[in-house]
Amino acid sequence: MNNPTNLRPAFNRHSKSRGLSTLKKVAFGLSLSVSTLGFAEGDTKQAPGEADYMTYCASCHGATGEGNGPVANHLKNRPPDLTYITQQQTGGEFPYMYVLGIVEGNPELDKKGRTHGPSDMPVWGNIIYEDSGERSSLAKARLRHLVDYIKNMQK
Repeated sequence: MNNPTNLRPAFNRHSKSRGLSTLKKVAFGLSLSVSTLGFAEGDTKQAPGEADYMTYCASCHGATGEGNGPVANHLKNRPPDLTYITQQQTGGEFPYMYVLGIVEGNPELDKKGRTHGPSDMPVWGNIIYEDSGERSSLAKARLRHLVDYIKNMQK
């Protein structure tokens, strides 16, 4: 009968070096694949604020901010076209702090204590603060990136 220790393949010096050579080729191929994936990944990176916009805003305002998201027709009030915020301002400047206040849910922006009409739009500031694990610096950065993203949509 065979001894279980004899079941292992016998390697001589030649087969070991060939095995290492093959291993080196595989490792080199994998490193090329990973570096290529890194370049492809870099090409598809999102702009700061884009992920939060797509998560919290696009369903109503649309991916391009024109107020034509997939749920827009089911709301009491049609979501505004976010691409014309700057054009609607008399000075032609993007009202950064005003938009930030709306997103954060600042009740001083509306005389009735609402920031976005009859409460169709949730107060995303609270949700982003919660989602950021009570790290206010992270939440503030995310909110500013979101407003910057909206600012960059302007026509």
